[in-house]
Amino acid sequence: MNFFSLFKKQNRVMIFIDGSNLYHVLMRNCGRYDLYFSKFATKLANKRKIERIFYYNVRQELEGKITIPEQQKKFLSTLNKIPNIEVKLGIWKEQNGSIVEKGVDVLLATDLVLNAAKNKFDTAIIVSGDGDFFPAIESVQAEGKRVEVAAFQSNISKETNKACDKLIKLHKSYFNNLWIPKRNRYRYKNTPNNDKLSSYKSQKKRRKISI
Repeated sequence: MNFFSLFKKQNRVMIFIDGSNLYHVLMRNCGRYDLYFSKFATKLANKRKIERIFYYNVRQELEGKITIPEQQKKFLSTLNKIPNIEVKLGIWKEQNGSIVEKGVDVLLATDLVLNAAKNKFDTAIIVSGDGDFFPAIESVQAEGKRVEVAAFQSNISKETNKACDKLIKLHKSYFNNLWIPKRNRYRYKNTPNNDKLSSYKSQKKRRKISI
């Protein structure tokens, strides 16, 4: 097998997107979140073959306290049109008077490790700087796989930064030409439930409701 054949064979990429994390860093750093996910994934892959894109978020409903599933359904229907994407949703749980996000980190970490063990990719790209993924990153590397992390500098943990094989530094200009044009943009409106949710204090995580 020549060098170019070997390079091509070892050029399979899977992308793991923490949707809630990405939403918040985009709003904080760019002031918008209407992103073309297919173009974003292509840029992250940088000419490598995308085997699969996983998108993780939470199911936006909780016993009448979070009641905007229609917006989420419309958003997810657009995501599902992207080739090779799989959407996985965690849930909200009420815990000690707080509403906390449950299951998203576990879903991402589990898929990351299982797909590495099954030799489904050569490089994993994690779109999140969350330090909770540090053990999963080490497990994937133990399988001989490469792990890249895409995150804003202000949002990456020291553990993740140190563990990953490459840091893809996100910044405002990185997203030039990756935004949905205004004429095609679906306008997500804030609802009273957003403000209500943000008033809760979570000891583990404090995330406003997000697409």
